[in-house]
Amino acid sequence: MIDRYGTDAGEPPPRPPFFRRLWMILFQPADLFRALADNPAWFPMAAFAAAIAGVAMVLTPAEAFHGIAAAQMPADPSAAVPMVYKWLAVVSSSAGMLFIPVILSLVTYVIFVFMRGDRATLRQHRCVLSHAGVITALGALLVTPLRARNLDARETLALGDFVPFLDGFLLKVLNGMDLFAIWTSVVAGLGLSLLGERRSWASTAAVLVGLLAVMAAVEAFFTP
Repeated sequence: MIDRYGTDAGEPPPRPPFFRRLWMILFQPADLFRALADNPAWFPMAAFAAAIAGVAMVLTPAEAFHGIAAAQMPADPSAAVPMVYKWLAVVSSSAGMLFIPVILSLVTYVIFVFMRGDRATLRQHRCVLSHAGVITALGALLVTPLRARNLDARETLALGDFVPFLDGFLLKVLNGMDLFAIWTSVVAGLGLSLLGERRSWASTAAVLVGLLAVMAAVEAFFTP
């Protein structure tokens, strides 16, 4: 086997068992990413996250999608419309969790390898982002009771929940910064910093949280 530095490293080290990795991503992320550095894998974990995100949408009652349906199709009185949006959400959430690590890994690879000079492979970036994405998927599952209670499929646990006295554009941005997405960004930053040589995890995580803030700001700008 040729390792990430282009040298012959022999057989790749064994990966931690799949369900052990689920525990480690939550409580021992540094140990997990060190163990996966020379034998990365991304698809099984991304598929698991996709399944969890889909289950979260399945468990969300159709009535919680009424607000989304009304905003998109205000003239349609059909009671079946929220159910259509529910199953669209199931598909889009699952597909998103499966393909987002692929897309984001290209972005992080450009930022941290081409621009900053880290030594890591694209596959390693996909590995880190797919494992960190499990946190986002579990977050969606944990928020399901809140969505069911408030009958709002857009309900999240976000920074904006801690500053309800704010309003306007800033509140929209903070509402777009989900706490589980921030946790995911920090864990991904830790993993990517371990792939680079002598890189600070804090600075790497700050870049990813900054990207999250930019995406929240763009969404807030286009939200009425």
